[in-house]
Amino acid sequence: MKKDKKASMPSLSTCIEKFSQEDVIAVMEKEYQAAPARLIPTSLIDDTRFIKDVVLSSDTINSFASGLKEKGFYNPLIVRPNGERFELILGRKRFFGAKKAGILSLPCVVNDVGDEEMLLMLLADTRDNRSSNVLEMALVCNALSSMFGYTQKTLAELSHFSRSQITNILRILSLPDNAKNDICLGKLSYGQARTLTSLKGRQLEYAYKKIVDSNMSVRESEQLVRSILKREDLHSDEVMINVSGLVSFSIKNKSVSFAFNSINERDRFLNNLKNNYKN
Repeated sequence: MKKDKKASMPSLSTCIEKFSQEDVIAVMEKEYQAAPARLIPTSLIDDTRFIKDVVLSSDTINSFASGLKEKGFYNPLIVRPNGERFELILGRKRFFGAKKAGILSLPCVVNDVGDEEMLLMLLADTRDNRSSNVLEMALVCNALSSMFGYTQKTLAELSHFSRSQITNILRILSLPDNAKNDICLGKLSYGQARTLTSLKGRQLEYAYKKIVDSNMSVRESEQLVRSILKREDLHSDEVMINVSGLVSFSIKNKSVSFAFNSINERDRFLNNLKNNYKN
């Protein structure tokens, strides 16, 4: 595990023990609620860099904006200093709701934590917050893995998921931006998104559009993806059958070698292969 440059961290076992507890964020928020808060201009607060790609729906932002106008802040935002500005740690929906409501200054507790502890706080908050989405979890887990060497076993302990679930969650990051945005907005469920991770390119684009437009269930999505992959395998087999009478070839492991008697024979073979794929 890499060392966080900004702040020294406790041992990994201590971090796991602390941040794997289900109520760790609730306990911290109670402590922050009792701590002295300061008003910070909204214009000086930046979004959380690690999950800034998680899109919030306009309905969510408007709902928080209305609530803050009516009732004000119950809990302060948690931020950390970042030069002459501040970076948000916890309270993202309230932050965007406040900006929408035109609130110029926000009550904040400043916590000077490093990247690693901030990510652990975000992971625990995402895990315990039922309204969070899987993309948020994927981004935080990926950052802990790439920046601090957290293994999938450790991430599983912290998130209360299995290792295979962590693997599947991280695969979500391979999807195109429009699919990830739809996950955030609730148009694409985690189960549907998980089925798409085995596809690429045009196949992925086709399946993604089909699933969303037809509002497919997870089972229907799985069946669609299996049928696409099966068609690809069948097409590959058909091509090999069609070219087998044209030229000699050998198969070794995952490679295929072709032998030609002349350049003309090679060109005829390539033209036939091209025509097979067009069909």
